[in-house]
Amino acid sequence: MASRYQTISIIKNDTGIPSESGNSMYAPTYYPTIDAKTDDNYIITGTEDRLDLIAYDFYGDSTLWWVIAMVNDLEGDSMYPPTGIYLRIPQNISEILNSYNRANT
Repeated sequence: MASRYQTISIIKNDTGIPSESGNSMYAPTYYPTIDAKTDDNYIITGTEDRLDLIAYDFYGDSTLWWVIAMVNDLEGDSMYPPTGIYLRIPQNISEILNSYNRANT
């Protein structure tokens, strides 16, 4: 799977004044609403669980960790979810990615 930023537009800085990140930046990223479905999986997290590894186990792609983080309202910069919580793992990943791509092209 390609980076989720592959379809995001790059905005050029038209002022000509370089910023810390250069003369361009990514356009805003729009994430789809992911409703619960009857075929979603649920797991209880353990101390060694990481979002990227869970994504790999369920989707075969560790870069899809953001889907699991988003549907479970896991904010912050840690790949380790809190221990002992239920995580919803959506199974309609193709539908989710299609919605994401439509919103960001």
